Amino acid sequence: MKTFKLTILSLAMILLVFTACTNNEPVIEEQQTTEESESITTTLDQLRAQFDDSGNVSQFNNPAGNIVLDFCFDFVYPLTLAYNNGTTVSISDLDGLIDVMLNSNDNLFINGIAFPFNVEIYNESTNSIEIATITNESEFTSLIESCDFNTAGPCECFEVYDPVCVEITNPNGDTFIVTYSNECFAACDGFTSDDFVENCEEDYNSTNNQCFSLNFPVSVIIDGNTTIEVNSEAELNTTLYNVYDFDFIYPISVTLENGNIVDVTSSEELEGIITNCFGCPCPANVNPVCVEVIDTSGNILTVSYNNACLALCDGYTEADFVACNSGNPLCLPSAITTALVENSGWTVSNINGSQDLNGYEISFNADGSLQWTSDGNTFSGTWSAVENPISGNMLSLSFSGPDLQQATGQWMVVDCDLPCSISLLLTNGDVMELSRSCN
Repeated sequence: MKTFKLTILSLAMILLVFTACTNNEPVIEEQQTTEESESITTTLDQLRAQFDDSGNVSQFNNPAGNIVLDFCFDFVYPLTLAYNNGTTVSISDLDGLIDVMLNSNDNLFINGIAFPFNVEIYNESTNSIEIATITNESEFTSLIESCDFNTAGPCECFEVYDPVCVEITNPNGDTFIVTYSNECFAACDGFTSDDFVENCEEDYNSTNNQCFSLNFPVSVIIDGNTTIEVNSEAELNTTLYNVYDFDFIYPISVTLENGNIVDVTSSEELEGIITNCFGCPCPANVNPVCVEVIDTSGNILTVSYNNACLALCDGYTEADFVACNSGNPLCLPSAITTALVENSGWTVSNINGSQDLNGYEISFNADGSLQWTSDGNTFSGTWSAVENPISGNMLSLSFSGPDLQQATGQWMVVDCDLPCSISLLLTNGDVMELSRSCN
């Protein structure tokens, strides 16, 4: 399997490449008997979505990292395809097929295939990948229809590492484990909790939220006997996409999240690093909780976690939770109220990093009303600052009018620099800042 990808070539370069010889075997075989096939065109169009413009596999679209499970089927190579100009090409592996897809254009493209050919498909009843023979266009069309490409939507899953595993039998009768980042991604490939095995193997490559990175190049052994050197994460993902099992050739080097470089000498050591990374799976929702810690100078500091699960992972209990503003007296509702009422020039700014609302000046009144101006028009609203001993002090904002409605909501006060700024957070993760120019 090649460890590089071809760039987009001109028509002349494509013909030059495909008429070249490798290991004294012709790549182009002018005498191959092929048939025009609408199904091969559909297949390549659908398969193209699994890869980026450089031919690297898209991890989000391929949660299993296996083409049969993520796509629908895989060709058994070699495979003979035909271009629209009558030229045929012999494809020896998935990399070769990817090259053909990337190098196709409006003038030169695949529109035929030689029958019969074999494909690998997943048999749900036997929980195994099996070989099927496609003898004509009608059978090829039936295969495409069974894949249900037209109705399959994107896989929308939460980014939580809580791995689940399924055990699959490959065509040789050997079993291998497929690790999914979480149950949602497994469901996207049609698996349920009944399919999960108890002892789920950690998989460094089953999530993008890694707390370490591989230092390339690394060498891997795929399918038991083939050694390949790869030079990037993207190259590794694509190399492993259509294999059943692999292992690194140790030692390998990894860089941890803190910048330390560690030499890993065995799969057990690598699994230990993975366990430390993801040993405490938590949801991604934002419902902040806080705890108090004492720094080296004896000062009491308030540490905020996005949710209780993350705090519990660090060894705290619910008895340790405090109001998230308790360590900052400037964030008390009385201090916020005084700062908003007695100082002018407040603006809503930096909602999720956007500065579009900086020009709108807001006046906060002691009776809980507010006014803001946009394009010469004055709009009204309400506000209130209240203390919440569980989740922290809150600032309630309600804006009428066309522009500031996105700032309406129950905002948790996460930081204060009064009378200059107040940092706010919504439970859905939105952030915002109330600020004014001051010395």
